[in-house]
Amino acid sequence: MFIGEPPRAPEDGVPIPWVPDTDAPGLSDLELVADIWAADAREARHAAQRAEAIAALARRRSIERDRDFGPLGGPGLDSRLRRSEVLAQVSETFVSELALIRGCSEVEAETLAIESILLTTLLTGTWDALYAGRIDVRKMRALVDLLSTAKPEVIAEVERRVLPHAGRLTVPQLRARVRRALARLDADALDKRRKEAAKRADVTTRPTGEGMSQLVADLPLHVAAACADAIDQYAQLLRADGDARPIGVIRAAVAADLILRPWDQTRPAVTAQLTIHAPLPSLHDPDGDGGTQPAAEVAGEIVTAAQCRESLAELDLLGIRAAPPGGCVQVAIGNPIDGRLI
Repeated sequence: MFIGEPPRAPEDGVPIPWVPDTDAPGLSDLELVADIWAADAREARHAAQRAEAIAALARRRSIERDRDFGPLGGPGLDSRLRRSEVLAQVSETFVSELALIRGCSEVEAETLAIESILLTTLLTGTWDALYAGRIDVRKMRALVDLLSTAKPEVIAEVERRVLPHAGRLTVPQLRARVRRALARLDADALDKRRKEAAKRADVTTRPTGEGMSQLVADLPLHVAAACADAIDQYAQLLRADGDARPIGVIRAAVAADLILRPWDQTRPAVTAQLTIHAPLPSLHDPDGDGGTQPAAEVAGEIVTAAQCRESLAELDLLGIRAAPPGGCVQVAIGNPIDGRLI
């Protein structure tokens, strides 16, 4: 069921945009709810069909295919430690090929490849529920995530217990129910998941927009809890000393200081590379009102000229004077028309 009907294109083939009917005066509330359910069911079936196609393509790209190209250099240590066992019999080039097919990152392509193979081999009950629309994509991914390291017989038993009720559970409720079942049926699977997750631990940044970014560290549960509590205690001390900033802002500042330790002169200097692309007009604001200077880039993210100047001022680089201890400052001038290096 659709809200309204899309207009037909004219005879010359020029498409006419279809504007959604957001009011839908001819449909009852029940019909609108039915449309929402139908859209969810179609999305679930499409995801199941995509998984089936990806798994079939992966089988055609077996590891044997790599031998046709002669000896390869092989993955590095980090890649070997991170490569999933699910992809052990799949060509090393398949993830890159899938990323090219879907126009996505290789990380997303690898996750989708693993998910598709698991759904069509070990979690066939989950795939069937997804295809039938009894669960949505979010719940499917929760099941794949939690059951990927379990024994086949355990997976079948957990699916038998959980899937009949999964449709009325929220994702957190579903995850909690699966973890309880796993702890009873196969505690080793949970331990294996924990060990595999520990191998993938890393520290990354995640841009959140508006000139902000998150620093994400993967840590064991008790270590993460201890770190969060220590940061909060330091923040509460600053609050007690009169810091009137929001407590979350204080915690973020405390975390940065604990990592960078600007007061500690006993350790060797550690420098980081920060790439800033700024048109020269962005570095000067003669009127002091922000003006209409072109945007700049800081660490690959678009920022306003004002934020770029703030970052450079904080680093004491607006005058391009001395480099930080142990570091250097490089200035490159590009052509504003074609971007080529001058």
